[in-house]
Amino acid sequence: MIKACVEEYKNYGKVLHICDGALEVRVTLDLGPRVIYCALPGKNNVFFEDTERRTSCKKPEMDAFYGAGRYWYLYGGYRLWMSPEYLPYTYYPDNDPVVYGIDGDTVTFTPPAQTENGLQTGYSLTFNGAGGIRVKNFIRNISGADKTGAVWTLAVMSQRSHTFGAQSVKDTGLLPNRTLVFWPYADIHDDRIRIENGLVDVRQDPDGNGALKIGFNNELGRVMTLTADGQLFTQSFKTDHENGAYPDGGCSSEIYSCPDFTEAEAISPLRSFAPGESLEFTLDWDLRECGADPDDMKALEKLIRG
Repeated sequence: MIKACVEEYKNYGKVLHICDGALEVRVTLDLGPRVIYCALPGKNNVFFEDTERRTSCKKPEMDAFYGAGRYWYLYGGYRLWMSPEYLPYTYYPDNDPVVYGIDGDTVTFTPPAQTENGLQTGYSLTFNGAGGIRVKNFIRNISGADKTGAVWTLAVMSQRSHTFGAQSVKDTGLLPNRTLVFWPYADIHDDRIRIENGLVDVRQDPDGNGALKIGFNNELGRVMTLTADGQLFTQSFKTDHENGAYPDGGCSSEIYSCPDFTEAEAISPLRSFAPGESLEFTLDWDLRECGADPDDMKALEKLIRG
């Protein structure tokens, strides 16, 4: 069984501190929500914490749409968005208190409704006591019109980590089997990016030159991050590339990196949903110690393919 208590944490205000004997987790209650902390006993936080509020969205579009001074902040940790990305709608200023509930080993976090966007979001964490957490995400349409989107989950990972995912190795004959998508600010020669036939790896570098982002059709449904202190954080999820359309040119996974952090991102297929309906997307997290050499691409591919 989990043990949970409310405490103050750094400059995030109140958080729910959860322990299950295998993991230690903190989730913000005065903002977000963000799973701001996750670690094995005696280890460092696998997530990046933006305590200096270095990353934010303070653009005129935010003032015009949400009201003067209402801005979005990264904060760090794990968050939930809806894709495709669009300013100002994506950058909802989630700076208000969160409601939580505990049912056995499951904790649910529900922020205030995004009234301007016509959305209600939230997620639950179910702990298995063996280093695993099932994360059930939902986005409900509370507007009066149909919407189209995808559940977009973003884990903001710690510095000097490696985040990697598998490329498709399916034999599709005369048809292509792999999608690699680059954003305009990404340099394909950036040495933080390593691409092999079966793997995409991005190395977080505090001395890196600006930001980069790469996306791919992650048919395996698994993205991993190997931290600098040897924790392997795995996010597994179901994909449906044969039957579903994905945003951003067919990406079910995306990796963003900058000198402060890396984001390990998983995305559901695009779907229309009517008023009262919800998009749902489940991740299975697993955290364990790992002694793999992050510079060994064959070792990383062996990890990702199990």
